[in-house]
Amino acid sequence: MLNDDALILKTGNWEPQNKKRLEKLIREKAFNGNYAVFDWDFTSIFYDTQDNLFVYQIENLCFNLNPEEFNQTIRAGIPQDEILPHTINLEGRALTAEELSDDLNERYKFLYKNYLSLSGKMSLAEITSTEEFIDFKAKMLVLMRGAASLCGVDIGQSVSTGMTIEELSALTETAIDQGLKDEIKTYKVRSSSVLKGRAGEVEGGYRKGLRVQEEMQDLFSALRKNGIEVYICSASQEDNVRVFASNPKYGYKLESKNVFGRRRLLDENKKLTVIDDSSIPATRKEGKAEAIKKVLAPKHQNKAPVLIAGDGDGDFYMMDAFKDKALILIFNRSPKKEAKIYPLLMSGIKERGNPDARIIVQHRNNEKGCFISKAPEEEKPLDSLPEK
Repeated sequence: MLNDDALILKTGNWEPQNKKRLEKLIREKAFNGNYAVFDWDFTSIFYDTQDNLFVYQIENLCFNLNPEEFNQTIRAGIPQDEILPHTINLEGRALTAEELSDDLNERYKFLYKNYLSLSGKMSLAEITSTEEFIDFKAKMLVLMRGAASLCGVDIGQSVSTGMTIEELSALTETAIDQGLKDEIKTYKVRSSSVLKGRAGEVEGGYRKGLRVQEEMQDLFSALRKNGIEVYICSASQEDNVRVFASNPKYGYKLESKNVFGRRRLLDENKKLTVIDDSSIPATRKEGKAEAIKKVLAPKHQNKAPVLIAGDGDGDFYMMDAFKDKALILIFNRSPKKEAKIYPLLMSGIKERGNPDARIIVQHRNNEKGCFISKAPEEEKPLDSLPEK
């Protein structure tokens, strides 16, 4: 056990009681084969690296798919005739994935035929000014949210089908670099009023602006220096998160083998397919808890993690599974009362100041994407896009 006066974490903008509790944990659990598990998006970083890549792909038309492949990819694993949750057009009509996908199929045919980097002659500036692109962008965003809510399929991941891991990694790095420069802002986009298609006019939303979290980088470093292994368990694409977590230039410096996320199989040409890789549990919701039990715990004498960190209902299951043995760190995104994580969040707020708290709650300035050292009296939610 480390000395009580040992300097473990830089102060940064941790809420003081959280810094003390984390340092106490590290002192007690150091050098004994222990490990900690972190979500990635909105936990280890500010914003979502998968959504950031998806928007970048759309805005720059970075796809390795011909029209037939694209049409198959955006439908894979998604019930086509079921109403998508929270998905209506501007006339108030509930939409199916089939209606949106049919429109996207037609729009992509045009984009593929005419955009210079796919097979046409138009520049990016020219193609993104067309009604076809305007319709494509909005309906891609709407389908992504609706499909994720309906069945857990994230077309934000599916559309990297046809890429090698090397191609995906290079594209991810470019998108991250751009995201770190982008202003933190939420955007709304409306589909074409001219090319209404089967789905009609729809309105979608997305965010921009990634930020590294120096406090989390420091926490990862402190844990590792004290013999506590650090793992990422993310619902984003594993090879996407690995770029951010493992490339030294971003400051997290984790080993890529310690990053676990959703995986897909490769074809005979080493290109990504739409088929899920079931060699580990799918690291989404209940699958996060299963991944810890079946993949991580066996590496550590079947011990429970000593620390679990996350921000939303996707992380609730791993928190709930180990809440009696692990310290839980929750980033407060002001969830609704019906959210699964809400009772855990409230417990953490009630425990604030308890030196032996089992749940601690950290706040951010959502306009700047940085930690704040004092909990606000009232925190507004970071917009209301449905969680994937």
